[in-house]
Amino acid sequence: MNFSMDIIESMKQLNCRLQEKSNTLKLELEEAQKKSVLISALLSYLEQGWSMHFVNLAEKEAKILNKLRSDGITQIQRLEEAYRQAKEESDRIMRRYPSLFDEACKASNITLDKNSPHPKYSVKNGFFKIEINENKRTAKISNLEGKLAELPADLEAVIEIIRIEYRRVFDRRFHGPNFLKKIRAQYKKIIEREHLSDGASVPIREITKNLKKRDKEFRMDEFVADLSALAEKGPHEVDGKFIDLQQTKDTRQGVLLAGAASRGYIGFIIFKETT
Repeated sequence: MNFSMDIIESMKQLNCRLQEKSNTLKLELEEAQKKSVLISALLSYLEQGWSMHFVNLAEKEAKILNKLRSDGITQIQRLEEAYRQAKEESDRIMRRYPSLFDEACKASNITLDKNSPHPKYSVKNGFFKIEINENKRTAKISNLEGKLAELPADLEAVIEIIRIEYRRVFDRRFHGPNFLKKIRAQYKKIIEREHLSDGASVPIREITKNLKKRDKEFRMDEFVADLSALAEKGPHEVDGKFIDLQQTKDTRQGVLLAGAASRGYIGFIIFKETT
């Protein structure tokens, strides 16, 4: 059966109008979702008392907030009031940041290194570094893997990131004999590949490179934490060999051990005959 062209054309026009309306509603929905996500985040920061997070996000998303104002949303006035209060609180915190940060660390059992004055702090003999940017009011947390996090410098938020990263690195189960065997196994592969004698000096970065290839979850900072524990607590002997960690002046090729084991950059590993 052949339908008339008038009917077909009319249905095409209806379909076109409905598609246009559907696209408009989709855009409106996406815009509403963006606004909802923004307000939810700002509310969360208010509830947590994170004034710098609040100010940072409000300034970053000023266009959306201006749109809410132009749409006649009355609550935007209270949000603007909250912004002014958060700005004042941020100013107050930054003026006293050194003492407030020191107090917050002590309350959370985080020991800052003695030689790490504001705005560049460190923890665990320089293993973790915290740099405060007073102009941007942000904190950058890093270690030998590079930047771990960068966020507005609210005290509680910064402390929480430090605690999370510290637990990740140092609160893992450490089994010294297994870790030593792992190093010994990679050492043997390298000396065999390079046609070296057992007892030769092997760059520590070659060992970590091998470990990274065979373990997708390998992280350098966790390896250094384990090597530090091994140096401090042992064991130091495996297969009738004694592990010797040798220092280097090359800070790029060496690794700095953490805690009590820290005694300069370790650049090479040797396995010597036990006597």
